[in-house]
Amino acid sequence: MKFFKLNAGLKKIKAFVFAFFVLSPCIAFSMDVLAGDYRTILNAHSEELHVWNLTGNSAIYIFDFPGLTLQGRTFNRATQLIEQVQTNEGYPRVLTTEELTKYIESRRRTEANLAFGHDLLVSELVQFFNLVERDKVDIYPEEIVLRDFLINQGLMKVWRGFYQAIKPGTVILSIPQEQPKKAGEPMVSELARRAIFMHELSHGEYYTNSYYATYCRRYWNETLSAAQRDAFINFFKKYNYEVSLTELVINEMQAYLMFTPDPNSFSAAKLGLEDEELESMRRMFRAGSPPTALPMR
Repeated sequence: MKFFKLNAGLKKIKAFVFAFFVLSPCIAFSMDVLAGDYRTILNAHSEELHVWNLTGNSAIYIFDFPGLTLQGRTFNRATQLIEQVQTNEGYPRVLTTEELTKYIESRRRTEANLAFGHDLLVSELVQFFNLVERDKVDIYPEEIVLRDFLINQGLMKVWRGFYQAIKPGTVILSIPQEQPKKAGEPMVSELARRAIFMHELSHGEYYTNSYYATYCRRYWNETLSAAQRDAFINFFKKYNYEVSLTELVINEMQAYLMFTPDPNSFSAAKLGLEDEELESMRRMFRAGSPPTALPMR
């Protein structure tokens, strides 16, 4: 998929207006979904939330947030359900706000830094919002805005009292704007934004490019050694990923290995390997000519 050789101009696709609540105040935003390629989105600067539709791959939307807390209040609860180890009754359940707060505190994190980026399929968000309704969980106004976005964009609908995916394979990503360190939120440098965006975009590639996903599965199963796979699994456990989900593990492996250029986020030391072994793993990944246009490390 040609993400990086397309027109960098912006194109307004579909406008919608909604009320967005940030903590307690109510702030009205008039939003346009904008089309942009990788560099257009990466280099965009704004103090408002923008939603992008990726040029060349309309199955990928990117929420570009002006703050980490706002991003976290929108996506943390859904990400915890879909990607992280569950701590409840043994069946899928959305955490209440009190439970979510305790969970984040148990991870020694905050709303702002539980995760620096997010990636979710529309099918997963449909599951999330159906479980919210089933258990009558009071969610944040920011999450309601996300729900309404999915409906307004024709990605999800209400049918006989349930949410139903119209485009289940569409991907919703989120990234933060660059920002200095501020009250309750860490700094997001230019490198950090680029690394987060590339990492999340590679998840979008994995979800929407079946040839690339097949390549990654083969690399995981046939190229990496058992010890190398264990190194990744142990790394993911530190971040409370649900490592019994093999697709999740493989998707995260390719994103960290080939598309996370910030050593503060990923390095040989964090993986528990020597630098040369990590570089060898990257060479082997590239050597198989993975079917993607994304710029690999």
